[in-house]
Amino acid sequence: MENLLKFVQKSDAFDTNSKLKLILFLSGAKPSTYIQLRIDKNLHDKHEFEDLLKENNILFEASKPKGYEEITGIKANAAVWKLKGTWYGYDLFKNKEFNAKFLEYITLLKQKKHDTADRLAGVIYGYPQCCIETFIREHNKAQLAKKYSAYQYYKRLHDCDQKFPFISHTPCSTVCKQTKKLNLQYANAVKRKAPEFYKKYAKKRTYRLPLIVDVESSDIKWKKEDGHDYMLITKNPLEGRYCLMSWLSRGKYKRGTVIDATVTLQYDYAIINVHKKTGYLKNFHHERRFAKP
Repeated sequence: MENLLKFVQKSDAFDTNSKLKLILFLSGAKPSTYIQLRIDKNLHDKHEFEDLLKENNILFEASKPKGYEEITGIKANAAVWKLKGTWYGYDLFKNKEFNAKFLEYITLLKQKKHDTADRLAGVIYGYPQCCIETFIREHNKAQLAKKYSAYQYYKRLHDCDQKFPFISHTPCSTVCKQTKKLNLQYANAVKRKAPEFYKKYAKKRTYRLPLIVDVESSDIKWKKEDGHDYMLITKNPLEGRYCLMSWLSRGKYKRGTVIDATVTLQYDYAIINVHKKTGYLKNFHHERRFAKP
């Protein structure tokens, strides 16, 4: 198991989120997990990963390959995406019982029994019951709009991201006792099994840089539209790549607005402090290039 744990931490085939979930699964903290493995020029990583899974008697289901894109530049008023490689999804299980539950979950989805499927998925991946039921209730957008204002709903999601950076489910609230317990348990497991990863994951990094306001992330018709959850794009590469970040604002911004901001990165979220507007990219849009013209 140690060889697999070392491989996961050094391989470029996994992003930070997948590494975190793999470490938690391999530590025994989670009964099952889902991760993505990306292939560019590293096909050997896929073969080595699967060989190590089999060597350690870990049951898994692998998806068919799909393409993945990355932003490679901001040209005039466009974010330019290019196809970079392929990715595979892996579901990993600690035993046959959880593997069987997963296959039952897939059957329920095909039968469009979504609520039953979601409850079973919560069991498979070790989510608190209170959070599973809240997640199911909040599928109803009309009910969401009645229960929360726009700002209240997205503030809850952002606060949960910051408060519980080691969990992968949507908490029912910022004071959920079961989620708090799991987050602490997971943090300790990562610190124990992968201390170097833990240090890197928990380290704060602060930058001042221009960001482009993109689209809002919601199609819900809120009764009280007192907040806006925007997707932001770094105008220049940050830590070696163009990044997308979620930002909750009280004010409304046009798509393409350029803002000067201080960004603090830690765990898997960004805290954004906007200083001022500095420009506007009219008709800002995305361009996708799948092959050379």
